[in-house]
Amino acid sequence: MAFRKYATKSPKGSGKAVFVDGVRSPFVKSFGVFDECDSLELFSRVTSGLLRRQNFDVNELDQIIAGAVVPQTKNPNVARDAIINLNLPPHIHGYTLNRACTTSLQTAIDAVNTIRIGKPELILAGGVETLSDVPIVYSKSARKFMLQLSKAKTTAGKLNLLTKFSVNAWMPKPPSLSEPLTGLTMGQHAEIMAKKNNISRESQDQFAYDSHMKAAAARKEGRFKDEIVPIWAPPKYSKMIGEDDLVREDTSIEKLQTLRPVFDKKYGTISAGNSSPITDGASVCLIGDEQRVKDLGLTPKTRIVDYAFVGLDPNDQLLIGPAVAIPLLLQRNNLKKSDIDLFEIHEAFAAQVLSCLRSMESDDFCKDHLGMSKAFGEIDPEKLNVNGGAIALGHPFGATGVRLISTLSNELIRSDKRLGVVAVCAAGGIACAMLVERV
Repeated sequence: MAFRKYATKSPKGSGKAVFVDGVRSPFVKSFGVFDECDSLELFSRVTSGLLRRQNFDVNELDQIIAGAVVPQTKNPNVARDAIINLNLPPHIHGYTLNRACTTSLQTAIDAVNTIRIGKPELILAGGVETLSDVPIVYSKSARKFMLQLSKAKTTAGKLNLLTKFSVNAWMPKPPSLSEPLTGLTMGQHAEIMAKKNNISRESQDQFAYDSHMKAAAARKEGRFKDEIVPIWAPPKYSKMIGEDDLVREDTSIEKLQTLRPVFDKKYGTISAGNSSPITDGASVCLIGDEQRVKDLGLTPKTRIVDYAFVGLDPNDQLLIGPAVAIPLLLQRNNLKKSDIDLFEIHEAFAAQVLSCLRSMESDDFCKDHLGMSKAFGEIDPEKLNVNGGAIALGHPFGATGVRLISTLSNELIRSDKRLGVVAVCAAGGIACAMLVERV
């Protein structure tokens, strides 16, 4: 392949960013079919899949931005490593970021902002999470011992160190999904929200059931076909994974109600059935300057019009951010909720989504957090997560944001709609809402 030389003059651009296309791997249960697939391989596969589907010279690509919430130490910059791994032109630069569950939304936003400041670039943005292969951390004393052992110059010195080291210090620390500043897990925080907002177990199970039924219908009708890149599962590469494996079309309200609470075993309402499962997956999208995209003969689907990030007190309602970010985003753009055709609100837990919906219907909440004279109001259930959400599809932390943009963009086209909103809550009490418009 002939690689391009750096040009001193930029190609013609418009300063307007468009979303051309997005793909993802199947989202699968962790420690399952992708158990031997690390982050680099999974992200490389979806990147390759998108580049094969969009017919343009890869020398035109400027950069890749990736996200990973639990990065692997062997590939901390999975974006740049994927460029080298795929033998893409070396001029393509790349970086990797972490913004909790809003991570790949941020990668797309970074791409858009790069173009808006006058750089007519073509950028891949996305993320990956392989929770089947997370780093295991040892204690600080164990790490210090290993460093001292490596510096010891004689066998006697090494043996002397070994006699002083405690075996207990070698006990690894298991991965934790707890909030570092509160010490509580996401599920425990969701339990707090369920109690504070009077979200019943029955309503949570109904929401989870609906998510699975909508996802099952979407899968049956082929609505995910255009966004999924089939993956041959390592190490033997003898089995092709072409569909999400977490959707339960055979579930029922009765089955969901039999599951015991996970995070508050005595008084809790949150079960494995009404929560998003631990998931492996990757996603990537192509975002480019509108004029450059046109010149390359590519056809855009949507544009990211605006976005709003918010931060809230994590000690109160950690995952309530979408209830603030959505009204704020619409206010900034002089839009009413009736102007929005589709909403994609990330389903970390049924209790979290229902708490956000209820809070947007509360006069007191909207007054306290947004200074509104009355509640934002109810979001039409017929517009919400029409193809299901993370409870059914799964939630690979670093990949979910771009999955939502891709799903929403495809659905706006399929249903002949114009405007959609994506909203995602995240650790640390942050959240992002994004306004997407069909081109």
